[in-house]
Amino acid sequence: MFIFENIRLALGALINNKMRSLLTMLGIIIGISSVITITTIGNSLRSTMSNMILSAGNNGFYLSYDLKEDENGEIPDYFSIGSENYVTPEILDDLDEEFGGKYLIVREESLGAGTARNKKNQQISFVMNGLSEGSAKSQTTLYRLIKGRYVNDADSKNHKHACVVSDIFVQQYFQDDTDPIGKSIPVDVIGLCSTEFVIVGVFQLPPSLEKQMEPGTKLMDRTTPMMIPYQVALDLSGKKPEFDRYPQINVRDANFDNAACKAELAEFFDREFAENRYVQPIVKSDQEDMKQFEMVMNVITIIIAIIAAISLFVGGIGVMNIMLVSITERTREIGVRKAIGAKSKTIRNQFLIEAIILCIIGGTIGIVLGILNGIAIGAIGSKLLYHFYPLYADLVTINIEPSMLAIMLSLLFSVLTGLFFGTYPASKAAKMNPIDALRYE
Repeated sequence: MFIFENIRLALGALINNKMRSLLTMLGIIIGISSVITITTIGNSLRSTMSNMILSAGNNGFYLSYDLKEDENGEIPDYFSIGSENYVTPEILDDLDEEFGGKYLIVREESLGAGTARNKKNQQISFVMNGLSEGSAKSQTTLYRLIKGRYVNDADSKNHKHACVVSDIFVQQYFQDDTDPIGKSIPVDVIGLCSTEFVIVGVFQLPPSLEKQMEPGTKLMDRTTPMMIPYQVALDLSGKKPEFDRYPQINVRDANFDNAACKAELAEFFDREFAENRYVQPIVKSDQEDMKQFEMVMNVITIIIAIIAAISLFVGGIGVMNIMLVSITERTREIGVRKAIGAKSKTIRNQFLIEAIILCIIGGTIGIVLGILNGIAIGAIGSKLLYHFYPLYADLVTINIEPSMLAIMLSLLFSVLTGLFFGTYPASKAAKMNPIDALRYE
């Protein structure tokens, strides 16, 4: 009963001095809201990056290069890694052959613009890109499949003229409810050749690509991507296989053992580069990169949260100061209560509970403001992403995830702040002599 009575008295005192109570809570509010905002941003970045990597299909490995030690155990500083030291297309072909298609290598070749004509002899424009199965699978989130399938490595090996087109292209070419799968279409690849392709899949044109077109662009004037097998693109262009310096290697099975696959790939490339005196390829994992990113984000979040928490200490000092002022103002009240039999313990608990409630209310307001700040920053981030990188606006979803642990710890810290900084004023009130208190003017 005494606890509920003390809570009622504490709330009454805070309500009677609204402005002073608000100013007292300001330090607590700023400190807690800063901590919640920082932890929310950190959680959101980790979640967003993780979802982006998974949705982009980058569930595999990539290569970088390092220098081998010489016979003296030293790294030569005079050697520059050139293109002759990179992993060659032949090595990647050996990788595919040795592991029976377990690993999917990202390969792309752009053929540029092309045209086709429908039954009404209307011209349709597209951009033709040759993709390996690994490359196609890494773009499945951006180019969502509606019908059929994507091009694969079997299409490349068989030099099959298969293509995957957009839903817009289907509307342009067929202009009715015809099922496009299996239909052959003659195309003209500008500057290269005229040939035919069989449609094996249809994808939804990403809204971000639609938005990049001029407003009011008519259906027949829209240019969309067309995907064909990588080897067929090389056949049409007459080029030899080329790869980036850091080839991406994905795993066909999404449920793979990251450590085992990394060791397997490292052993393969060590073998291939055993006779190279200077260069050693290093296998790096997307999952490990994600873990390192999360670790860095955790450290940054903790450091910034600790800095933000300093304002809680300042806020606690403010609580102590106001409680001392409040006790001075209510000296006669304390004297009257003691004179009619109130124990020192009761007086101490009254003011201690008042300090704790003050901090809890401030902490709650700070938590709400921190979550709202995180949501606002996420909304601003989404708008900036769409403005500067519209192509990825549909691929990347910014997830706002407040940390429940941070919220619970913030509430606990608020209670402890009130308890710590309210103890001295409450003890001072409890130790007052009732006669001296009654004489106080």
